[in-house]
Amino acid sequence: MKTVLKVEPTELYKPHLLASQNFGVKILENAKSVDKYIANGKFVKVKKKSRGYRLQALEYSRPYLVKRARTTLERMANKFATDTKSFFVVSSVTRTLEDQCRLRKVNSNASLGISSHNYGAAFDISYVRFDHKLKVNPKLEKELEKVLTEYKNLGKIFYIKEKQQSCYHVTVRNY
Repeated sequence: MKTVLKVEPTELYKPHLLASQNFGVKILENAKSVDKYIANGKFVKVKKKSRGYRLQALEYSRPYLVKRARTTLERMANKFATDTKSFFVVSSVTRTLEDQCRLRKVNSNASLGISSHNYGAAFDISYVRFDHKLKVNPKLEKELEKVLTEYKNLGKIFYIKEKQQSCYHVTVRNY
């Protein structure tokens, strides 16, 4: 598992890592490290459904985030719902290094290095699933990108559009 740490992040990804490390969370190696942050109140549970989003069944991540990240997700989803009367799907949340290694076996996009998912400050939003329908919806994708851009311009998030996984990788900043 230590080989995970040997890859340098890309220039595009470095701000994500730095932002995720600003919440005082040490890199999550395993389930026990996640449990510690849950127990001390640093991580809060992400609801399965809320206004503007649904959380898909998670195989490679855990439904917890630092408080600011969950609040930001909920506010972005609320804005999206207000603008569109629709909801988006959150496809990944917090991952340990162990989760990351398991995911690498099925998803070549999963970072070989450290990911902002490893700090409880990142989540992925599908851009091909809205309202429980798996299909490209240019109108809703554009509305989602509008919300992401607004939050990015406010200094609250960084995001990257991932092509292979059809999702936006969102890292919340400690604003």
